[in-house]
Amino acid sequence: MAKLRSSRATKIRDAQQALRAAASGSGAEWKAMSQTAFAAKLSKDAADIELLAAGLEAQAAALQTYAGQLSQLKDRQRVLEQQRSSAQMAVGLARVKLLTAGAAEPTAMKAELPDTDAVAASRRETAAAQTVVDDADARLRAVDAQWRQLVKDRSSIDSTCAAALQAETALGGLAGLSSARIAGTSPSALLDLISSMSENDLKILLTRHPELAKALEKANPDQVARWWGALSSSQHEALTVGLPSIVGALDGVPALSRVAANKMNAQERIDTLEKAIAHWQKLAENAGTPHRFDERIAELNKELKYLERATGADPTVRLYLYDRGRDRIVEMIGTPSDETKNVITYVPGTFAAMDDFFGGEVQKVAKYLQQQGGAGTVAFVYKDGNFPQSIPQANDQEFALAAGRQLNRFTAGLSAQPLLDHVQQVGMGHSWGLANVTAAEESGTHWGKVLSLSGAGVPTAWERAPHTRYADFSYEDVLQDAQHLPGNPVWSGRNPRDVGFEHGDYYPPPAALQNHPLNGIVESVRNGLGLHNLIAGTSADNRAALRDMKSFIEEQ
Repeated sequence: MAKLRSSRATKIRDAQQALRAAASGSGAEWKAMSQTAFAAKLSKDAADIELLAAGLEAQAAALQTYAGQLSQLKDRQRVLEQQRSSAQMAVGLARVKLLTAGAAEPTAMKAELPDTDAVAASRRETAAAQTVVDDADARLRAVDAQWRQLVKDRSSIDSTCAAALQAETALGGLAGLSSARIAGTSPSALLDLISSMSENDLKILLTRHPELAKALEKANPDQVARWWGALSSSQHEALTVGLPSIVGALDGVPALSRVAANKMNAQERIDTLEKAIAHWQKLAENAGTPHRFDERIAELNKELKYLERATGADPTVRLYLYDRGRDRIVEMIGTPSDETKNVITYVPGTFAAMDDFFGGEVQKVAKYLQQQGGAGTVAFVYKDGNFPQSIPQANDQEFALAAGRQLNRFTAGLSAQPLLDHVQQVGMGHSWGLANVTAAEESGTHWGKVLSLSGAGVPTAWERAPHTRYADFSYEDVLQDAQHLPGNPVWSGRNPRDVGFEHGDYYPPPAALQNHPLNGIVESVRNGLGLHNLIAGTSADNRAALRDMKSFIEEQ
């Protein structure tokens, strides 16, 4: 192991020299700002490599010392094993002699005239045999004592080597870090800890301790914002490159920094998707049934194309959050700046899934309102975790309250950012999304305006906030019909228009979605669903509602 580390350290130092040579030589014929950035990047990489090489060399030295100590211990072990074997044999022979010694004494004692000389000789023989036994036992005890010392010495060099392998000279900022230490450290202390680490150390840290992400999720967004604001640009870069999955999901980190981190997360996902697509295509070819896997390949390609728009030099999609494994995605539309006046958080409704983002349908109404608001408006299309995938789940208050707690963390993260801490926060929910928006109020979110797009309902304890305006925008759709059924089956009758949301008459349906007499139940339900989705779309048929939404948001 020592030789392997020494060999790798040598190769790394060769690479380090090559980087330094490239950095210093790049300016000979290349005169541009890009050359300066190129040389600076290579110099920084060479410095990071120095840490890696020095760490490997330190570990090699520790292992080399350990190897020598182990060799000496092995020699002592072999000697002691031989001595123990010899001592055990001596003890056995001595005990046999002790058993046979003095055998004549009882016979001599039973004679009419005891033979005192024989008795004395027998007793001397027994005493001599006992001395031999005692000496053999003492030798064995001495060997055992040396063996115990050998075990203690082995434990000592093990501990010394382990400490050397984890010392700061070997591990840099990772020295002393363990799962137990991470679990016992407060989020604020963990933030301070990672802020001083290099990109390489941060990558290694997360690989070794994935639980770090969970620990940092508990950090207070205001605290995160203050911590991030106190760091240098080089620290920001190290954290973004070293921990993109954490920075891209950490509430309180500025929006554009999160987007930069999620570009990296998207690229990593793209690499995974390309391999998966190639796998399925090969499987299809080998099976001789290419169309059998078309649907799966198409699904993967849809996500791939979406993420390609979120990467590259000039992305058209900005991901504020992207974690495919945990069903988390938030797309940011617009750019936070000193001009920002309104931040819209749009929450889609029942059956919303990550795949809905890939085609662009779920973002339409938020994108329209952001474009209408221009530089003064930023919109976030929000889906953090599982959304209801059934009507009973969409009607479950506890499900909504749990989702509201998560949304409240999101809004707290927005309000903690310097460019967004003074703006009007606008919550907009379509269908079940309104339950999420109002449940967030139960957890502490303060909206300036709340828009219900045919909203389903609000929690039992919810009340209108005194400085918040609420309005419902709806067609007489299938959900509105259900809300007026006997028994109040939708959110126990706590529906937007029944709990104090401003509203006008229902918007008139377009001709294609009118319920004409005798068109049948199926057609009525289909039209009702069409109207329910129309309110969250941007077709010409919905322009009147969209204009009213824009006016409501901008009203003072």
